[in-house]
Parts: sequence; C-alpha cells; structure tokens
Amino acid sequence: MQNVNLSFDIGEFVAITGESGAGKSTLLNVLSGLDKYEEGEYFLNNEETSHYTIRDWERFRGTYIGFVFQDYNIIDSYSVLQNVLLALEVQGYDSKKRKQRALELIDRVGLTSHKHHKASKLSGGQKQRCVIARALAKDCPIIVADEPTGNLDSKSGKQVIDLLHEVSKDKLVIIVTHDYEHVEQYVTRKILMHDGEVVEDKRLKSVELTEAKTIPHVQNMSFGLLLRFAFRNLFSTPKKLIFMLLMQIIVVGVFTVVYTNQISGIRETGLSDYYTNIYPSVPETRVLVEKRDGSEFSIDEINALANNRYTNHVYETGLNFYNDRAIYFKINDYDYSYQISIGDTDTAKALIASDVEGNIPQAINEVALSNFDQYNFEVRDEIELFIGPTQNSFYGGYDVLIDPYYSGGMENDYESIGTFVVSGFDKLNRDRIYFSDAFLKQAYPIVVDPYFDEIAYDRMQNIIYNHLLIETDGVTLSYFSTYKNNDYDASIESYDGNGAPIIETRDFNFIFSDLNYGTYSKTLTDLSVIRYGTLSAEAYIYFDSDILMGVIDEITTNFEDEYISDTPRAIVSLSVDGYHNGTRLIETLDQSVYKIYYPANLADPMRDFLVFLSSVLAIIFLTIFGVFLYSIVHAVTKNVMVARKRDFAIFRSVGTSQATLGRLVVLEQIIMNVAAFLITIIAIQILGANVSLIRAALTYMEFKDYLILLVAFALFGAWLGLRFNRKVFKQTVIETLTSSKDGE
Repeated sequence: MQNVNLSFDIGEFVAITGESGAGKSTLLNVLSGLDKYEEGEYFLNNEETSHYTIRDWERFRGTYIGFVFQDYNIIDSYSVLQNVLLALEVQGYDSKKRKQRALELIDRVGLTSHKHHKASKLSGGQKQRCVIARALAKDCPIIVADEPTGNLDSKSGKQVIDLLHEVSKDKLVIIVTHDYEHVEQYVTRKILMHDGEVVEDKRLKSVELTEAKTIPHVQNMSFGLLLRFAFRNLFSTPKKLIFMLLMQIIVVGVFTVVYTNQISGIRETGLSDYYTNIYPSVPETRVLVEKRDGSEFSIDEINALANNRYTNHVYETGLNFYNDRAIYFKINDYDYSYQISIGDTDTAKALIASDVEGNIPQAINEVALSNFDQYNFEVRDEIELFIGPTQNSFYGGYDVLIDPYYSGGMENDYESIGTFVVSGFDKLNRDRIYFSDAFLKQAYPIVVDPYFDEIAYDRMQNIIYNHLLIETDGVTLSYFSTYKNNDYDASIESYDGNGAPIIETRDFNFIFSDLNYGTYSKTLTDLSVIRYGTLSAEAYIYFDSDILMGVIDEITTNFEDEYISDTPRAIVSLSVDGYHNGTRLIETLDQSVYKIYYPANLADPMRDFLVFLSSVLAIIFLTIFGVFLYSIVHAVTKNVMVARKRDFAIFRSVGTSQATLGRLVVLEQIIMNVAAFLITIIAIQILGANVSLIRAALTYMEFKDYLILLVAFALFGAWLGLRFNRKVFKQTVIETLTSSKDGE
C-alpha cells in the first residue's frame, strides 16, 4: 500500500472494494492490527501507534477489534457455544453471566438449535454466523470483515450482511468485498483501491457520528481459566488426544523401566552377601531378627515388626526355614546316592500365580521347587527333604556323594525333615524351595541336635578379620596382615621407612565393630615392635600369626550361636520384597535391641564411591537415552502442533495475548505428559502385582523417584511447548493463518 490517508468513525458502515490484489485485505489487516506497517503512521483516538509493541497490538485487538473472515477462522474442534464463549473468556467477561450472554448471541444469529454442534459440522453460512456471534461477544467498537460472503450462497450471504448492518449502529463496521452490489444498499461509505492505492473514497450516506462506547477492560486469564482451556483443547480432539497419549505412554513406560533398572543397579552396588555363608538358606527376600538379650519376642514386638512398611509377613518360628543348614534331596544312581543342594528357603507367599507352573503350596506337606528339569520332576511328585551341613570338608562341595561301602558313611550328617508333594515349579528358576504357610507356622516341628559347623566358624572368623580395627597411640591402622617372626611380636612399615628401624614396645587395641554383631575389643600390652618409618594410618602392620589369630579366636567365642546349632533360638523371619526393602527395613529397626542378619547387608567399604560412580554413569546414560526417546516424541508432537497453528492464530485474533497463549500451550503439554506418566505408573503397578520381575524392580522405586520422573516429564512437556511458542510467535497472525492455509 502507498499514499493511503483515511480516517474512520464509530457508526460508519464502510465497504472497501477493488480487484484482486488491489490491497484491500492488506489494508484491513493493518487497520485491525493483524499485520504490521513499515512507513507512515496509524492513529488510534488521535494517538500514534508506531511505537506499539507486540503486547500493545494484542491489547488493541483484544479490546477494539472483532473479526469476521472469509475463511471463517473458526475453531473446528469447538462447538458453536465454545467458539462464542472463547471471546467472552478471553475478554474476562463475568463468569456468572458468560454462558447466558453467549446463548443470547447464538440465538441472535439463529444458531440456537446448533449450539452444541461441532463447528466442523456446520455449513458455510452457519460458520459465518457463528463467527459474527463471536465478534459481537467481545462487545468491541470495531468489526472488520474480510470477504464475509465470499464462500456463501446468496441467501446465506444476505443474512450475514443483514446481521453486520444491524450491529453497525453503535460500531464501526469495515467490510472488504469484491461484490459491492451485495452490500450497496447498506454501506454509508465506499472506498475503492487499485494497485495498493485508494483511488476513490466516497461517502454515500450521512451518519450520526457517535462517541466510542466505553472500551471493556481485558483481564489476564487466571490459572483456573487457563486450565479449563487446556482441558477443553485436549478433549475437543479425542483422536489426537488418544494418539498422543499412547505415544507418550510408550515413551514414559520405556524410560521408566530403564530408569528403574538403573536405580536398582545403583542401590545394589557395593552390597555384600557374606552372611549367606553362615545362613546358606536365606535369600534376599528374608531378614532374620533376634533380640540381643536372647529373650522371646512379645506380642507387641511381633506386631510392630509386622506393621513395618517394608515387611510383608512375619514368621515367629523362623527356624522352620532352616536358616543355618542347607536343604537337600536325594537321588539314586546305580550303587550310589547323591545329596543335591536346593539352595534358598522361602515362603510360598513370595510367589504369585504367574511365577508358578502348577499351584502355589497351600497344604502343610506341599512345596514348590525351582524348575529342576534335569531331575525330571513333575507336579504332584513326592520328594524327601534333608537338612545338612553347609559344606562337607572331606568331599568339598554341596553335591555330596554317599558311598554305602565307605565305612561310617555320611548319612548321619543329614536329617530327614519329611516327604513333601511338589505342588508347582518356580518358572524363574531362582534355586529355591518354597514352603507353605501351614508348614512355616508350626511350632518347631523338628529340633536339631547340637551341631558344630566348621565352615560357619571359619566364615565368622573371616568376618571378624575383615571388620577388625587396630589402634595404637590414638592411630587406627588401615592395613594389617600376619607373619611368623621369633624376634618381634609385630612389624610396622611406612612409606617413609627408609632409615634405620626403631625397636619399641607398644600397646594395641583390637576392635571388632559390626552393625549386626555389636562392638567387642581386646587389648594387648607391651608387644615388642620393630618399626620402619613414622606411625600413620597408612602404615602397614604385620603381626605374629599366633598373636593375631589368638585375638580373632577370642573374639569369635562371643558368637557361638553363629556356628553351633543348638536349641531353637528366638529368631523371627521377616519376608520382604528384595534387597532394597531389606536394607530399608534394617535402617528402621533399633540396632541396640535387635541383632539382624541379612545377606545384602552394606559391607563394602568402597560402597559410597561405587554408588557415586554408578549414579554419574546412570545420569549420563539416562540423559542420552531420554534425549533419544524424546527426539521421537518431539518430531511427532511438532507435526501435531503445526496442525494447530491455525487455532492458535484464531486465539490471537480474538484477543489472547502471546504470553497467555504461550502459557496455555505449555500447560497443555504438561498435562499430556503428566497424564501419560500417571497412566503408565498405574499400569506398571498393576503389572507388578502379577509379574515378579517387575515387582522386584519396583521395590527400588521410592516416592522421590516417582517425583523425579514426574518432574522430568512435566519439564519436558514444558520444553516442547516453549519450542513451539518460539516458532509460532515469530510470525504475525496473518502470516500464521496464511501458512496454515497453505499447509506449511
């Protein structure tokens, strides 16, 4: 456009005509603030607008302009009522009167019978009347219409023009049309354009110019209204919603499984299973607890253990699990018999139906076994079970050959605990035997004769050796070993020990401290020492083997019940879901009152470093994996969002500010991601109740982990929305509408 010098007043009904390409629509778009101008000045109420920012033009459109487009620019996924309500909601119209006002306007344009119809189902004339109702809903002083009858038949076109004329009495109505005769009888002024210039500006009728009515104040949308818009937008396109949800659910599910796997790896890092050498039948799903004073548990104490959030079941007769003995069965091969070790003992309640081929044990004489295919067991077969030593020192193995021709034999080392019916097999083959609750709740059905377990004794000494602290002159020595020397009781060697050795006498404190066993100490005085270098924590000390092993032997005597199986001890067995819950359970119990035995106790001194290293690697991996997954989501979401650019442009044309619309887009994406996350977590929890592997992984997930995932997915949804906003808001409303129309 060039050389355009026009002014308009309230009460006029103006027609802008001319050939295609004359600049009619461009002029209308500049007048309405949909498009920008580069030269000249645009005055509004005698005030310049050349300094207007994007926000100023948004405020101008929101308060002054109502739009009627040739292409309707109606939100197809909204109903007629929702399209009209849009203008009222954006304007901040009184929420109590909003719907009533919308229905009045819908009735005024003759669409009451179609108020709940989707706009996509309306005819062209009905769409245009709906747009007029939306324009009137804003109650603004200016209505601009770009070829409002261009796509309508003559009857519908006349109805639209009649409506526009009716509202022009207290408004400025500007119509762009190439069919002037359709509006000729109504217009008060005709403007003819050619090649971007105004070649004719003729006033046809005198009008009584009126003052502009009070401009309604457009309020910012509240969060509640934004939330309502977000849900309306999502549910107005159910097919897209379902598609996007399914895609998000798949991605969230895959990422959550990978995250859970990483978390379980981190939380198992550095865990030791050395207690299984003393308690060979205790798996990670059981924690053994006894009172330090050896007394029986009271009912209140049992109930407290049962009510612990990490405990599944409590078995007061814990020895029914044969914790300190191995479980065997016998098979015959020609002239020989073999005692075959089964492995861990557990409760049948640890099984779920999908784990078992056959049935979960119920009766007192029923058991479930790991799937010993090589022994050709079948459901309902009978099997005799034995308990025996954890290892036989003569044959050196768990599978022990019993030779009837060998004098003395070894049958006396094994005691039969009965014949059982195999009710089912553990499909996961966890090398366990599962006893029924009916069996485990018996009051000690078998009492074992006192038995000294040499292997358990050696393991106990090994634990003491690995946890032993040696202190002298206030310095705790980190490294020690044994040697045989007839001249000195000990030798201390340091990194700086290059000079002459020092002969001295020292006192040593030997301290054994363990979470489960407590603290015991032994002091030896006046030991003769040869020292090379200075005394420091990094120094290495070698003790005469008789001295060091004598101290360890003395400390070991405090734990006879660990390697001598005597009368039944007051031990309860707590059933847990796995390593993570087991270690959490230990943390909740009073260590001064209870001694706790658990295969997964935290014993590795490097655990903190290993956990840190594992965490760093997991973060790197999860970040890379997350970016990969969501690059896929972004590609799909981008296409969906581009398809919605037209709707967002309509929002802007109605008066929604860029900031408000940006928040709306972000909110929609957050809602989508959070909904997908919640659905996925619910689905995973349901699966976990029926699939052991999933259930085991979920035990590592704490509330903070779910919260981390929720926040991560919500932030990613916000990121998607912000990326879309940066692209769509680079364009003017007209550019966005045009690109959407052209399929860009």
